[in-house]
Amino acid sequence: MAVIATASEAVPGAPNHPLAIRMGVVAWLSQNVIIGSVFGTPGILLRPMQERMGVAPELASMGVPLVILGSAVLASGAGVLASRFSLRSLMAVSALASALAWLLLAFSTSFAAYIVAYALLLGPAMSLAGMVLPPTLVTRWFNRNRGLAIGIVHLPVIVTIMPVFGNWVIEHHGLQTLFLGLAALSGLVLLPASLLVIDHPPGQTAKEAVQIADGTGGPAGGLSVPQILKNPYFWALALAVSAMNTSVTLLGVHLVAMAESWGYSAKDGAFMASTMAFCGMAGSILFGMIADRLGGARTVALVVFDGTVLWLLFLLGLPFPLLLVVIGVMGMHGSAGIPAASKAYAEALGPASFSRAYGLSATVTLPLTVLCIIGTGTVYRLNGNYTVTILVMAVYCAIGIPLALFGARAARGG
Repeated sequence: MAVIATASEAVPGAPNHPLAIRMGVVAWLSQNVIIGSVFGTPGILLRPMQERMGVAPELASMGVPLVILGSAVLASGAGVLASRFSLRSLMAVSALASALAWLLLAFSTSFAAYIVAYALLLGPAMSLAGMVLPPTLVTRWFNRNRGLAIGIVHLPVIVTIMPVFGNWVIEHHGLQTLFLGLAALSGLVLLPASLLVIDHPPGQTAKEAVQIADGTGGPAGGLSVPQILKNPYFWALALAVSAMNTSVTLLGVHLVAMAESWGYSAKDGAFMASTMAFCGMAGSILFGMIADRLGGARTVALVVFDGTVLWLLFLLGLPFPLLLVVIGVMGMHGSAGIPAASKAYAEALGPASFSRAYGLSATVTLPLTVLCIIGTGTVYRLNGNYTVTILVMAVYCAIGIPLALFGARAARGG
């Protein structure tokens, strides 16, 4: 029989409670259902929604950017909510919001309803059930192999299969059927699963759960938002993590155009993008395991070091097979941001502060990510190539190396 640590045995690496696996499965469902529904469908919805609403392509493509912006802005608030209220309730509310969004899209053809669904329903659901709650749940329940657990939870399975499956549904059964199916995925799968959530291991108070997780016996409340914002370790880690997250986000937007600027076809660029997404699944597990061995902040340092090298390789004019390898490895490193950052914030600031720190990091680094993505298009329009962008991103990643190593000092007690 597995031995379950009590508060009196608050030592690092205490055994995971047997129910931790169930919490991990629920966290995986939460992340995959929300992320997969939103990010697995924009490509197949663009033309049908343009025709359904009678709007220009620019307006029909506004949904996902609104979700990204809304979820990043709300992420800091989501972190506070996760530290004060029941994770079960927050996840259930997110599931309901997601289901209502897809039902609204299924039975309405107005552009106003489209904006409400994405900005006011899917945005908050993304910030809670897609971004903050899954790693928070894992951090509370997994003392051993936490990085690996977070990596597995964030395997993008649904987002990988959704484009093909969703397109088949639209072709054979119509757009409304797809929306009803997505509503059912949230309302009939994620909602019941959320009701299985238990905030902390049975028999433990919130304070005891934190003591067992980090072995410090610190206060269960953790750092407040103002305290986190004043903490230099938080800023160092947030900026370092942002370097790699921005790298992959930027490539996701511009990779096809970059491939064409290098003399490849749009089809080749799309294949590169698919390769990057597919390899990301392996990276989520691999770097979760590395984070368990090296620590979260040191893993972040490794990721941004590799990112510096990978960006510079784009300047060498590599043949397609080698370029595809670089793109795939970049995708693996992009997925490292979640398990490595999750473990790094918990180590540096304490598990009790994790949800606040994780949410805040998405909010405070959003301007840098948006600036890099928009600036890349402007720079290409002015110069006709992506050389400046590549050099800037390589420097950004290089700056992240000492920042991440500075963040690692917090885990060692300064």
